[in-house]
Parts: sequence; C-alpha cells; structure tokens
Amino acid sequence: MTCGLVDVDSAREMIAYKAQIVDIRDQMSYAAAHIENAVHISNENIQDFLQKADRKRPLIVYCYHGNASKTAAAFFSDHGFEKTYSLEGGFEAWSASRKEK
Repeated sequence: MTCGLVDVDSAREMIAYKAQIVDIRDQMSYAAAHIENAVHISNENIQDFLQKADRKRPLIVYCYHGNASKTAAAFFSDHGFEKTYSLEGGFEAWSASRKEK
C-alpha cells in the first residue's frame, strides 16, 4: 500500500481520472468552500465511508495546510486503501493555485 504526498497539479490530474478526494477539515470550513466532489469525513461518518469506499481507487486527503492530512492518509492506508496521498499545502494551496489561473 502506498501513502505519499501529491502536489496540487498532480492532484487535479488524479481527480480527473476518478481519484477519490476526502476533506477532513471542520464542517463549517467544508460548507464554506471545498474541492469539487470531495467527501467531508468526520468522526460521525468515517465508519460509513470505510465500509462503502472503493479501496482500489487512489484516495487524496486534504486538510487546511497539509499537516493533519498526512496522518489521515496513513490511517486510510492502514485501513486497506491501496494508494493514499496527502495534498501538499492542503486546501490553502489548492485555493491559491485557483487564484493564480
């Protein structure tokens, strides 16, 4: 099983090819803005996600700045996801890259 880092541009490519994307920020932050098609994961719904998710598809995890998502990506890897990634720089990097374009 793989657990690594992915930059914003690579993440965009992976998402275009149907990688799963998980947001681990708080509900208010997710509601305010999130990456399109991201699933918000919290303590309340993580078990449901683990039961239903496709563990063979790559999984990208993001948080605010890319720190907590490293631990979360390792957690998903430990739970059988074959390829898990933490988004470098988190949602802040994603948002900044959108403003540059």
